[in-house]
Amino acid sequence: MTTVLLAILGESEFRVEMTTFYFHFKILLIGLIVGSTFNMSSSLPTPHLMDDEGNQTQGESAASVTHGGLRRKGRLRSIVWEHFEKKKINGIDKAVCNYCKNALVARSSDGTKHLHDHLKTCQVKKEIETTEFPPAKKAAGEKGKTAVETHFDPDVTRRKMARAIVMHEYPLSIVEHQGLRDVMSSLNQLWKPVSRNTIKKEILDMYECERAKYINVLEQTQGRIAITTDMWTAENQTKAYMAITAHFIDDAWALRSILLSFLEVPGSHTGQVLCDKLMGSLLELNIERKLSSITVDNAATNDRMIDFMLLALDKNDLILGGQKLHVRCCAHIQNLIVKDGLSVIGDLIANIRESVIFWSGSTKRKSTFDENARKLGITSGRKLVQDCPTRWNSTYLMICSALHYKNVFCRLKNIDGQYKCLPSEHDWQLASALENDLKCFYDCTTLFSGTSYPTSNLFLRHVCDIRLCLNEWVSTPRYDEFRIMAQKMIEKFDKYWHDMSGILSIACIFDPRFKIRLVEYYFSHSMPSSGSYKGSTEWILGFTSFVNVGNEEVKDELDTYLGEKLVPFNVEEEFDVLAWWKVNGGNYPILSQIARDILTIPVTTVASESAFSIGGRFVSPYRNRLHPSTLEALMCSQSWIRALCGGIWFAF
Repeated sequence: MTTVLLAILGESEFRVEMTTFYFHFKILLIGLIVGSTFNMSSSLPTPHLMDDEGNQTQGESAASVTHGGLRRKGRLRSIVWEHFEKKKINGIDKAVCNYCKNALVARSSDGTKHLHDHLKTCQVKKEIETTEFPPAKKAAGEKGKTAVETHFDPDVTRRKMARAIVMHEYPLSIVEHQGLRDVMSSLNQLWKPVSRNTIKKEILDMYECERAKYINVLEQTQGRIAITTDMWTAENQTKAYMAITAHFIDDAWALRSILLSFLEVPGSHTGQVLCDKLMGSLLELNIERKLSSITVDNAATNDRMIDFMLLALDKNDLILGGQKLHVRCCAHIQNLIVKDGLSVIGDLIANIRESVIFWSGSTKRKSTFDENARKLGITSGRKLVQDCPTRWNSTYLMICSALHYKNVFCRLKNIDGQYKCLPSEHDWQLASALENDLKCFYDCTTLFSGTSYPTSNLFLRHVCDIRLCLNEWVSTPRYDEFRIMAQKMIEKFDKYWHDMSGILSIACIFDPRFKIRLVEYYFSHSMPSSGSYKGSTEWILGFTSFVNVGNEEVKDELDTYLGEKLVPFNVEEEFDVLAWWKVNGGNYPILSQIARDILTIPVTTVASESAFSIGGRFVSPYRNRLHPSTLEALMCSQSWIRALCGGIWFAF
């Protein structure tokens, strides 16, 4: 099937008739509906989750979770529930006291005040506390009530210590540190020290328990699951690991990103080896039939891995038979495109880089630089930024910071004779123009790198902006260097254009601010425009004017959705596309299911890459013998704890 992006933009001329695109869009949409049949043909059972007491609750799945961490239904949040067990007696909810076994009403309308009052008067509880923990003697002259020690449970304390180690990346040996043992003993003399092996077992038990819970949640989720994966070599272990991250939209229409696995990959990393690791993890989690996409970077081994995955998976379970399974990381492709262009002005970038390194290389030079900046009235807290040559966005930030201190560099040339890499005036002019013209690329990379919001619906608009910028550089360049840069970037852009498209090219249609009108708008602006990139404000003014026309005749669910008035685009306010579908999805039952599957897809592998910085902290020079299974338990457990803090269901 012709890819939608090719239908939208064409292979080389960046233009095609609107009717052709709409025809292909309808075909692809029908394919998506068929591919999502297993999601819509039958009503999935209500997810069974665990409440705070470890009991399964029905009908209180992720739908009970509201975006932003609001109160979740079914959760017993009051501390009083540490002393009561909620049970059904003769069909009525009762709160059974853990001490005297009296059953009190447990209706939500009654609150928990009566339960607190019972604890104050419960004689059995008082007898237990008095027997196990006699009242401490009051010091001479001390007034007031005698403090009574609370009930001490060593198992709870041990679990909380394991959780703290996971959350804050402490070494396992911290439980053997004498200082911590002294603190714990001072809090309660009944506390018994534990060894690192004991706390390791506690962490592994916690990992297995919570893993079983989230496997159940993933199995019961009604939408498809998108996967991102990437490879990382631990510097202090010389071992390679594969990070696998799942992205899905829960029943409350909130986007969730969770680290599924962090697996050691020994030996050579061929496409077959990577496929076996990834496929094994998906089968273990029982989600291989629910995939929407796999987002990977541009490595050749990943291409081969996807080929093997398509052979291993049942294509009947995939969207359009697996045609859209492979999604290339847009951030990596943008990096390749811009780096190709920046190679044209390599000497300029080298001079700026050497200037930054020269004046940041020692404390004395830093002091000289700061002193001269103050003399020139540059008192901002902005610092010089040294780039990572393999990441173009860090080079962009370096150029921006150097331009801020341009006059300081020029002044220092006359002060220090060893400073010989000052850019020329023409170089500074090029750098200034580059700062403005590369902003659309930088904004796009920053936006695409988000993990807490959908990015697929933003793909088409920003990619079209980039192509229009490149067209402009070729047709009306401010400098000859820019024309050469644009030509090289367009060549690379066209090489990867089809790979960047696929299912992402229609995701904007499920954004109620854009729908099909965004495509029409870019068709009408497919020729270069005057002026340089000025951000979203200028763009939205043109788009708003463009869409103020009559709607098409309403025919079916798709036409109804497309025919309704667009949601106003406000550049000053963030728009939650998932919240819109949560409220309005009932009007479009088929489209809402497809929207859930498509908006889940991330356009970069940033989520998996971010796990590597955490892994680097766990596998420090002092913990380079950490076993891979222990590392996976630490990494995944931390991801789930953070998800819990963000309002998701996994409880510890």
